[in-house]
Amino acid sequence: MAKSDREHLKYRKSFESGEFYHIYNKAVRNDQLFFSDENYRFFLRKFHQYTVGIASVYSYCLLENHFHFLIRIEDDVDSSTVIEGMRRFFISYSKALKNYVDRKGTLFERHLKRVKIESEEQLLWTIYYIHRNPTHHFITENYERYRWSSYPTILSTKETNLKREEVLSLFSGEDNFVEFHDRNIEEDILQKRIAFKEQ
Repeated sequence: MAKSDREHLKYRKSFESGEFYHIYNKAVRNDQLFFSDENYRFFLRKFHQYTVGIASVYSYCLLENHFHFLIRIEDDVDSSTVIEGMRRFFISYSKALKNYVDRKGTLFERHLKRVKIESEEQLLWTIYYIHRNPTHHFITENYERYRWSSYPTILSTKETNLKREEVLSLFSGEDNFVEFHDRNIEEDILQKRIAFKEQ
């Protein structure tokens, strides 16, 4: 793997066990990360494969050139284990996509970005932000039905690796979860509530 491919795996601070993190990144030069439905599915499968037992997923959203996850690091998992799992995941997806579209060069930006969640309020608003991301980027007006978001999955009864019951419990039930997401909060206010500043 080239040096430029390795650089995006660097982290400014350690991951802490038992803590929540909003992690996100995008393709270099705003290139595409996903070209087909299978790319999206493969990305989610591989993320689960390389993080199972390391981190639990509470919400996610995949867009054409970037992604967001809200994860909780499992108890008694050290930072080096998290970083190694993420490293292997990025390498796996990068190699697969390069073969799929005959792509050359670095795929992801220099390093995985993340924000540690410091309060329950920040946690709720981060879930909201992630689910509303397709609307924020003008991909769709109906974020509720966006296929590559955890929002419809959380409201379904289909089998999932998501922490569905835990998420709904955070919002005190499904009705409150939906009502919370129906809010139309201004972007500058939302940015403050989710503390969208990379650590």
